[in-house]
This record gives sequence, C-alpha cells and structure tokens, in this order.
Amino acid sequence: MPDRPVDLLRQQLRERGYLSHGIERWFALDPWRSRAFWLELLTVAAKAGLLVALFAVLPLVAVMLVRNHPLTAWETLALALIYGVTAFAVSTTLLIAIALVLRLRPELAVDTPRALLGISFTASALLTAAIGWWWTRFPAPPSWPELLAGLLLIVVFFLMVTVAVSAALLSFSIYELQRVPALHAKPRGMPMSIAATLLIAVLFIPTYFAQDTRASAAEPMQVVTRPAAARVALIAVDGLTLDVFRANPALGRAFAGAGAATPTPGRSSPERWASVGTGVPPALHGVRAVEGIRIRGGRHLIQSVSAADVVLRNAAHREPLPPTVRRRDYVWEVFAGRGVPVAAVNWWTTDSQSLVFAAAQGDALRVDATASHMLLSAMNTAKPQVATVYLPALDIILNRLPLDATRRLALSVRAIDAVAALVADVKARGYDVILIGLPGDRQSGSGVLACTFPAPAAASAYDVAPTLCALEGFPATREMPGRSIANIVELPRIATFGRRAARAEAGKVNDEYYQSLKSLGYIR
Repeated sequence: MPDRPVDLLRQQLRERGYLSHGIERWFALDPWRSRAFWLELLTVAAKAGLLVALFAVLPLVAVMLVRNHPLTAWETLALALIYGVTAFAVSTTLLIAIALVLRLRPELAVDTPRALLGISFTASALLTAAIGWWWTRFPAPPSWPELLAGLLLIVVFFLMVTVAVSAALLSFSIYELQRVPALHAKPRGMPMSIAATLLIAVLFIPTYFAQDTRASAAEPMQVVTRPAAARVALIAVDGLTLDVFRANPALGRAFAGAGAATPTPGRSSPERWASVGTGVPPALHGVRAVEGIRIRGGRHLIQSVSAADVVLRNAAHREPLPPTVRRRDYVWEVFAGRGVPVAAVNWWTTDSQSLVFAAAQGDALRVDATASHMLLSAMNTAKPQVATVYLPALDIILNRLPLDATRRLALSVRAIDAVAALVADVKARGYDVILIGLPGDRQSGSGVLACTFPAPAAASAYDVAPTLCALEGFPATREMPGRSIANIVELPRIATFGRRAARAEAGKVNDEYYQSLKSLGYIR
C-alpha cells in the first residue's frame, strides 16, 4: 500500500517546483556510493544558493555605491558579479553541509514546520551576520542614507534567504515532514528571482547620474583678487603634535606663536592632508585612502573597501592614488592657475610625491630630506610667492615602522631637528612661515598650528587654506569650513573654485612608488 500522506506531500512539492525525480529518493540513497545523491544534492543546493546570491548582492553593492560614488555601469556590474559569485559559493556550501548533517544524523530530522524554520533562521542569521561583519570593517562609519538603505536591504536579504533555505530543506525532508508549511503554500522561486533581478537593476540607476561631463582642458574660472606681495611658505609635518612641538625649543623660537589645531576629519593621511590643502571636507575633494582598487577595465579607483573584503582585494588590482582622484585643487594650484608663482613639493595625489617617495628607497628621513632639498632649490631658482612642502617622516617613524623605543626616539629627534633647520632656511629667504602638524594614524594628542606672524592661540587645520587665500589676496570659498587667522580682512567668499580639470588616469602603476609606500608602512 502506498503511503498516502507522503504521496500527497510529494505531489504538492512537485507542483511548487521543489522536487525533481531524483530528489524524491534522496534520503533513501547512500551518500557515499550514489552519483544520483550528489547530483540532486548539488542541484537543489545550487538553486537555493542562486536565490541567496541574488539578494546578497543588494546590500553589498548598495553600500559600495554609496561609499565610492561615482562608479560606472561596468564597475557596478563587476562588483555585483564578484559579490554574487562569492555569496553563491558560500551559501551553496552551507546548504550542502546542512543537508549532509541531516542525512547522516537521523536524530536531527526535520519533521515539523517549527524545526524547518528554526534551521532556516539559523542559516539565514549566519549569512546575514557575515554581511554585517563585512559592513562594520570599513574604516569610517556609515552615513545616515547608507545606514538606512543598508539595514533595509539586509532585512530583505534575511527574509528571502529564510524562504530559499527552508525550500531547499523541504525538498530534502519529504519523508520526515508530512505537510507543506504555510510559508510554501505557493511557489516562491520565480517571484523571488524576478524581485531580486529588478532590485539589482535599480542599483545601476546611480551610474547614469555619475557621468563625468568636465571638459578635458577647462579654462580657470574668473576670480576677483586683491594685489598682494606676501611671500609665504606652508610646511606640513605629519605626526607633529603640540606636545612634540613644545619639546623642541629651537622649533618653538622660530615662530611668533603656536597653539593647538583641531585636525581635519579622516582616517588616512591622504584624506586629512587633502582637506588641509584644499580647505574642503573629504566628501568634496574625494581623497580617502593611500591606495585604491581598480577593477579591470574600470575608470575609477575604489578607495573605501572593507578590511574584511578579502575577495575584492584579491580579485582587483591595487595601486596608489593618482592625482586625478582629487576633485578639488589645492589652494596653491588655484593661485598658480591665475599667475601666482608657486612651488609645491610632495603633497598627496600630486605628481611630485611619487618622485620623492621612490627616491627615498624606504628611508623615512630621506623622504623629508629629498622633499626639503627640492623645495629650497625651487625657492632659490624660481623665487615663488607661495611655497609648500609635506614632510611625513615623523609620522612614519612614530606610527608605521616596527622600531624599538630607543631607535624610534633617536630617529624622531633627527626628523624634528630637520624640520627646525628647514624652517630656519625658509625664514632666511624672506618668507613668512605657517607650520601645520597633525597626529598620525593611531597617534594621540592635538595638532599644532604655528606662524611667524601673530595668530590666535587655537585654530583648526581647516583654517590653513583660507589663511593662504587671505595672504595672497584671493577669496576663500563657501565650501571651506575654516577661517583666516592672518590679521588681514578676508575678501567676500565665492561659492567654489570648481572641480579640477579632467585628465585621463594613468593606466600603469609606478611600481617603485608602490613598493616605497609598502616599505614605509603605508600599505600592508
């Protein structure tokens, strides 16, 4: 006599698309000898894994688009493929593992709808937790739009994965479960696939609003300036805090006053110092990291990547940031574009930095020495009205290189003495000097802002750019949150200096520069 409840259940499952001919005999087959067993197991697990992958792509790609806007359609598609394939492999493997445990441990049989949903919820929670862990490993917390969109898509992912996993388990359990749970009263596979496909298509909408329409050689916008003859030099020292500054008497005596400086926001040196030089927040200048990840055939460098994203880091090409990633000019580049003689050395995302770092060959003190020599040579020959240099040796010594305490102290003293000597040389050439120091990565303490002219005791690192504008007779912009600390009346602010003129990004990475960044501890 046939088992009528099981026959009825089999018919219901077949009508809903959960059964094939082979899976009906799944639990009766020997898993170690039957080819049909493995074929049906892989087929059902792959079907469920494909649905899981489609919905896993949604929160992963959405977060990457918010953090790395703009991306092209190809870059968005590549991210979807990378994350989709990874999610498919992980979810399919998890389902196979669950099915094998249920097959080899009969006491764990799924014989009630409650047990079915319990296992499904557990599997969904594991996959959702993996996405949550990936999300928390970004270097910066999410914005409110990203947080809301990400949470909504993760909830959708959890619910849809529960349906997909329980459907797969239901297919594996027809001889234990005597009825179809209400959750699967109707076919779910096709509607879920259509919904996931439509939602993924929505992710491509931002790519159509991210077209770069800048002219390849745009003329500088006209700016009303005030005649100025001030000769000013900006010396930026990474890793220099107010306490370290005060510990060197020779450095302190070179300035009329010095005070604490509130650092600009940012979790990387390029991000913080690009804010200092441009005067605008990272959201406007677009510099976020030391290096970026370029998808093969893509035009943009992806700078914001989760530390847990091993797949993307290994699947794409890593390279230092080129100058073209910066969307705003440094203020001295604004000056130079309007006829002011300028000398700038070693700032992040500029052409000169790769030359300086590559010439240093992994020696932190040589980076500063090379940059200082280039600056003084330019001052001797070109007589610039504005001169500036970025000196990273102190940050490298204190925060990046694995040194014992004695050697770290000796090298840091040499680095500070070299800064004091440079300040003296610059002053001897008739320049007013602005010294800005910021704590390095994972370094405590406040920044320092020192000037050879009278200035307030406390300021912000954002004040540097408006101060340079005031000294050179240029208006600051309303994009700049800082103010001038020079005893000069500011010109009325303008809206913006505009974006940088577009240039094609270099396709070939300067390997010597990249290896130098690694040897100096910027890249791990």
